[in-house]
This record gives sequence, structure tokens and C-alpha cells, in this order.
Amino acid sequence: MEEKNKHIRYYILFDNHTQGMMLHELLDKQGLPNRIAPAPRDTDGKAACGMALLIHPDDIDAVRTCIEENHAEYVNIVPLENQLQKKRDRYC
Repeated sequence: MEEKNKHIRYYILFDNHTQGMMLHELLDKQGLPNRIAPAPRDTDGKAACGMALLIHPDDIDAVRTCIEENHAEYVNIVPLENQLQKKRDRYC
């Protein structure tokens, strides 16, 4: 089952950029790995702003706990195949 979910990442979606940045800072303070990423297109219209936080599956339970304990605001957490492409928008 691990191989099947090897490329799954969790995208945390927000109503606005401020919510995203606040959660990003909170997760950083807690030492929880996260990455600012563009909101993926495959979110079925659930992303109101253009940013998301990208979370590795190994960290999602700790991130959910942190969100709950700190009453952080977000719209949805969506598991998707990793949408980042290493060579996209690279010109050199």
C-alpha cells in the first residue's frame, strides 16, 4: 500500500493568503515540515486563494493536530498526487 501512495501529498487550502501565511508560520514554529505551493487545479473549486501548503503524508497527522490545537483557519485538506514539476518554469 505504501507504493500506491508514494506520490500523494496533502494540500491545505485557504480562503485568503493571510490564513495560509499564519499557518505556515505556526507550523514552522512547531518544527513541522511544510512548503508554500500554488493551489493545485485538481481541487474541485475548493481553493478560494491561489496558495496552498504542501504537506508530506508522514507529517499530516501532526499537522492536523497542530491546526486543531491552535484553531488555525483553513478551507480544506486535499490529498492529491504531487502536483509539483521540477522542470516547470525553469529557464536555465
